[in-house]
Amino acid sequence: MISVVPMLLLAAAAIPPEEDQWDTIVVTAQPRPGRVLPPVSEVGEDQLLERQPRSAAEALKGLPGVTARTNSRGETVARVRGSEERQTQVFLDGAPLAVPWDSRVDLGIIPAGLIGAVRVTKGAVPIEYGANAVAGAIDLETRSGGELDFRAGASIGTLGFVDASAVATVPVGNVDLTLAASGLTRDAETVASLSAVPFSQARSNRRTNTDAKSGTLFAAARYAAGPVTIRAYLLHLKAERGIAPESDRDPAVDAPRYWRYPDIEQTQLSLSSNLQLGSGSSLRLVGWRQWFEQRILQFQDISYTSLRAREDDEDDTAGGRLVLSTPLEALELRIVGTAQTSRHAQVDTAFPGNAAGPRLAYRQNLYTLGVEADAPLGVGRLSFGLAYDRSANPLTGDKPGQPATGALAFSAAFRAPLGDGLALALSGGRRNRFPSSRELFGEALGRFLPNPELRPERAWLADAELKLIRPGLTLSLNPFLTRSQDTIGQRVVTVSGRRLRQRYNLSGSLSYGIDGALTARLVPQLNLELSGTVLRARADEGDTAFRRLPQRPSYEVMSAFNYEPGSSLSFRAEFRRVGPAVDLSPGGLRALLPAGNEINLRTRLGVARLKSGARLFLTGSVDNLTDDVITPQLGLPAPGRSVRIGFQLG
Repeated sequence: MISVVPMLLLAAAAIPPEEDQWDTIVVTAQPRPGRVLPPVSEVGEDQLLERQPRSAAEALKGLPGVTARTNSRGETVARVRGSEERQTQVFLDGAPLAVPWDSRVDLGIIPAGLIGAVRVTKGAVPIEYGANAVAGAIDLETRSGGELDFRAGASIGTLGFVDASAVATVPVGNVDLTLAASGLTRDAETVASLSAVPFSQARSNRRTNTDAKSGTLFAAARYAAGPVTIRAYLLHLKAERGIAPESDRDPAVDAPRYWRYPDIEQTQLSLSSNLQLGSGSSLRLVGWRQWFEQRILQFQDISYTSLRAREDDEDDTAGGRLVLSTPLEALELRIVGTAQTSRHAQVDTAFPGNAAGPRLAYRQNLYTLGVEADAPLGVGRLSFGLAYDRSANPLTGDKPGQPATGALAFSAAFRAPLGDGLALALSGGRRNRFPSSRELFGEALGRFLPNPELRPERAWLADAELKLIRPGLTLSLNPFLTRSQDTIGQRVVTVSGRRLRQRYNLSGSLSYGIDGALTARLVPQLNLELSGTVLRARADEGDTAFRRLPQRPSYEVMSAFNYEPGSSLSFRAEFRRVGPAVDLSPGGLRALLPAGNEINLRTRLGVARLKSGARLFLTGSVDNLTDDVITPQLGLPAPGRSVRIGFQLG
């Protein structure tokens, strides 16, 4: 199927498109009026300007049920309702961003200036998202438009932080171009409290080994005339960074990983098309190709001078999605097919001696084929779907071969109005996640013991969403429940006197809670935002050393006030509290992660209007004003206070 998709896209390019199809090719699952989706949270362009995020990860702050955290590999990953990051899929203009070997994407190096909107779908998401979207899906939409426009921003801040970005949309005849570039550098992240990092940390406010540099180039072209819309984009990202060592552990007893990433490079090409076939039918096609390279250096100690090992990775991924929509009497029918193949090659080199190991190759193929339909049901609407997911690993390096596995996925969502701006939606279904190749075969430079016997995860999901929309007021309440089977967890095993991590299948886990969000205009100049999640997540009894699932805060809430005394001035104040959680200690025991608070301040001041109509704003921000300690993972607290000043043009 993958080889057919590019040919179909090229064939569609010969047919002229129509003007109103832009949005339908950048959103993975179309939110049509007759379609019922599980709970969705969004951040628009105006909100992004107010919040002044530095990266795509920070753009997710404040969305109910969504958390972005930095893991032990230095990646900033997204979690939905306490799920593992691999259970949430991330898409850029309809194409998946994650590197399939690890099934994760570092949102911390995706520049916020590139993003025009963020859309998070939670629960039993539509089958367009393919296999592995168990907890939810995140759609990042790049800035776009059919008019000449230019936006730019830059800021400087604490400990050598500098970032800059620019985005231009340029119409050229029937082609709309989007061009973007960005760069970021920092010397180090700040330390909130030295007492929280007793080991592997210099006695200063500079967090050990947290310098970073990144640069991004993006170009997109959209052609529209008649029944077809075509859009292509090219993203190139280059980065290098250090990774903070796990500073809760004594190196003499349990040495942390002393890692650096001197080279990270990702290039992604995507081509999408929407063809109107007549009689209300349409054909949407998306194809993508991704190239990824990285080098990981492991050092002997905190001096970062003597190498222990090096890992060189290369990944090549190709995929495509086809969605045929057609009316069938009272139904709106969608037939969906998704296929992706990814090859990972890896060479590990041991030091001293510079002895390179064999070049090991791994491949994973993922497929989804299914059908969805929308139909009226009483006073409401019903959307339901059935799909078959399949995974195969034809290349397994030096590890044992794997049998192909497959599983059914299904879902249903019903929405009905209750009158006067009030609506109720119920949704649920089953979704599957296949272990990534890294989970099956990866050793992470000697940290993990592979487990090729891992089985796919299966999740049963249920949601109810009550939404009230009135002038100046929006309120949503969303209780949810997830019952997972064969949940992939971690344990500590001892091999030849060494303690190693190993992934394994729990019999299951149960998570439930409630998401909530409120926006209210208190007075014309003052808006209030409230959002949060309460969560209880437990493994089945007897599966683990302790039942509470690690790194899942029991609650997370955020409140924000936006004050705009005039069109040229705005203030934003945020308060976020993250509840207590637990984690797995180096010895495999239960360790407490205490609760923490975060206060962030933002301001914008309009100082000029250019002849083009664009406005120039001066900006200022303070993150973690009180230097409080928030610990999403043992030994890896979030950064302390930082200050930025800069400008926005647009």
